[in-house]
Parts: sequence; C-alpha cells; structure tokens
Amino acid sequence: MIIDFHVHPFCTEASVLPNYEEAMRRQFERSQDVSLTTMLDYNFKQRNIDDLIMEMDSCGIDKACIVAMDLSTRYGVEMVTNDDVSRFYKQYPDRFIPFASIDPNMGKLALDKLTRAVDDLDCKGLKLVPPVQRFDFADSRFDPFWEFALDRNIVVWTHCAHQKSHPCSDARLGHPMRVEPVAIKYPEMKIVLGHCGFPWTMEAWSLAYRHANVYVDISAYAMLYKQFPWDTYSVSENEHKLLFASDTPFETFDNTLSALRQVGLSEPFLNKILYQNALKLLELDQNGL
Repeated sequence: MIIDFHVHPFCTEASVLPNYEEAMRRQFERSQDVSLTTMLDYNFKQRNIDDLIMEMDSCGIDKACIVAMDLSTRYGVEMVTNDDVSRFYKQYPDRFIPFASIDPNMGKLALDKLTRAVDDLDCKGLKLVPPVQRFDFADSRFDPFWEFALDRNIVVWTHCAHQKSHPCSDARLGHPMRVEPVAIKYPEMKIVLGHCGFPWTMEAWSLAYRHANVYVDISAYAMLYKQFPWDTYSVSENEHKLLFASDTPFETFDNTLSALRQVGLSEPFLNKILYQNALKLLELDQNGL
C-alpha cells in the first residue's frame, strides 16, 4: 500500500481564480522557469482527473491527499478550490483525501471558509504555504485556526522549506522553527512539516523528535534524498514520523518512489514511510477506511 500525503489535483476540471491566464500572470510573470509554466499549462488544459487516477494506478499509489491552494492576499489567486477537492473526493472516495486551503491573513473570513470546508465539504486537513501567503506561523493572531483544527481533529500541513515555484516568496517564513511555538501551545494538534524541511532538514527532525504531534513529509526534493538524515530518524526512534509524499505534479510519483527506494532503507522503515505512518495519522484502517 502507498499513501501520497501531498498531491496537487491540477486538471481541466479544477478551478483557477480569477481565471487561469490572469492567475499565471500574477504569480509567474517574474519567473524564468519555462518548464514550470509548461507543466502548469499541460495540467490545467489537457490532463483530467481520471488521468491523475491512472497515474496513481500505474505507480501503485492507493490514496492521495489532494490539496487546494488559496493565495488570495498575496496574488488574489486560488489554484484548486476547497469545493474542487471535495468534489474530487466524492467522485473517488476510496482514492482521495481532501485537504482545504485558506489564507490566514483574511482572519474571520478565512476561519469561516475553513469551517465550511470541514463541516460542509468534508475536508480532512488544512494546507498552508507561509512563504507565499506571507504569514508567520508563530504569530498568535492565528491561534483561532489551530484551535479549530484541534477541535475538529484535522491535520495541519504547512510548507516548511524554501519555496521553489514562486519568485517572490519569503523563505524565512518556511523555516521549521516558526512552527515551534504552535507545537508547544497545542501539543495535541496534528502538524505535518512539508517538503523535508529543506534546507533545514535537521531543524525539521528536531521538531519531530521533540514534539509528539509533529511529522515530516518527504515531498518535492527527491533529487536530494542522499542529503536527507534518514539515519537520524532511525537512531532517534522516530521512523514513525516520516510520511511519503511527492508534490505531484511539481515532482512525479515515479521519480519520488524510485529515489526513495534507492536510499536503501530497511523494509520495515520503508513501509512506515509509504503507508503505515499515514494510516495512523489519518486514523484510517489497513483498508484506508
């Protein structure tokens, strides 16, 4: 079994607000990464949700946490809405786990949006991108979101790495230690640090090691797995804190799986990463129910 903890369902059926062309202009007109815009064009204009399922099938991915992305304050853009991930989940309830996104800078409006996403749309988690959304995870102004997550028992996934795709992102806001005050204040809230913590991988491990409620996903940086401290998680008895994730389509399922299997981990450790840890965190049984 394989559970991918972070997948963007970019496809022809997904919403891009205010519209695709304007969203691309606002976010990437200063970017020199032609491969990025080509990839996004292909996904939003040619690839449908059934293609994503077929890609999952071909790589043996049983379930995927699919994420919305709300960049309202910084860009006035949403790339996949909460309604989208809910709709895709209802279309493929045995394959997708929907994660909502909100822009914390919007305060009460964002909390209302999150409430609707969880209570009405059945979203199971929250995805945040502090470097792009330009908010400080440690700021106590955002405590109502953490209190809501704790009350509803949802997972909070936050980008904890520098940001590759958006040229004007603030990497400092992706530092794992910005999560420390929240992990201390809300020790029962389930937090996932996304993208390995690169370049701060030991800081990410430190949080996972010291806080029972903090986990780390291994998405986006398959090419740097040789630099990731796998042995540190093992010797500190924290193998249960790592989650398989790809960040598809920014990285592919097959590249991520291939790179992970080349690391040379023991089969028990590999199985924890691929699915066992996610099952426990998401409170699913072996059948993913």
